Amino acid sequence: MVRSADALDRLAETGLQSGFLFALPRTAAEQLLAQAIRINVAAGALVYRDDERPRVMVVVQGLLRVFLSSPDGRQVTVRYARAGDVAGLALVVGGPGPMSIQAMTDASLVALRVDTLRTLLARDPGVARACAEELTRQLYRALDDLSDQAFLPLRERIVLQLLNLAQHDDGRNLVVHASHEELAEAVASAREVVTRTLHQLREEGLITTARDKIVILDPIALSREVADRGRRRF
Repeated sequence: MVRSADALDRLAETGLQSGFLFALPRTAAEQLLAQAIRINVAAGALVYRDDERPRVMVVVQGLLRVFLSSPDGRQVTVRYARAGDVAGLALVVGGPGPMSIQAMTDASLVALRVDTLRTLLARDPGVARACAEELTRQLYRALDDLSDQAFLPLRERIVLQLLNLAQHDDGRNLVVHASHEELAEAVASAREVVTRTLHQLREEGLITTARDKIVILDPIALSREVADRGRRRF
């Protein structure tokens, strides 16, 4: 468990200096951290299934994706959570929902106690305000992403996903740890179509690909493809 009155400062020392926990009143954040559990999960692991009791997690390191599943097993990614972000907050307010959470990379998480956060929500206006602001931010981002799916051409949707998912893997290269199938689910397309588009990007010298890994060779050129798309950023 994460303990001591300096738990927030210790997280800051690890490089986590912003995000959901730091938006809460400090006393509330320290109370949550005193009862929290630090967990490490491997890439690909499911950290929450849509039929489980609610869980709320803050990402310390790594990348999570929140996704929905259809009865026939298809999936669609609705958001990503990076260092500082919170996943599962809507479950605390609304109860179990039709979403699952998966680690896209090896990840370090802080699992908060749901009942403690609910108690703080009910009695601390500062906590309620921080949670409302976070859920509003997530809603606006979801609307933003929905407009991408509706209005951007497929190639631009794929490029945008690559830029959103890219991380500095070895200190030099920007790397996306995602399969063609996962990218297809994220942009609501077929895997074969995504594969063809990635082949085009590779032929143009913008990326290189390996098994479940895409290296971005020219992030500036990729960014130009979506820089003037005229979309609203919330």
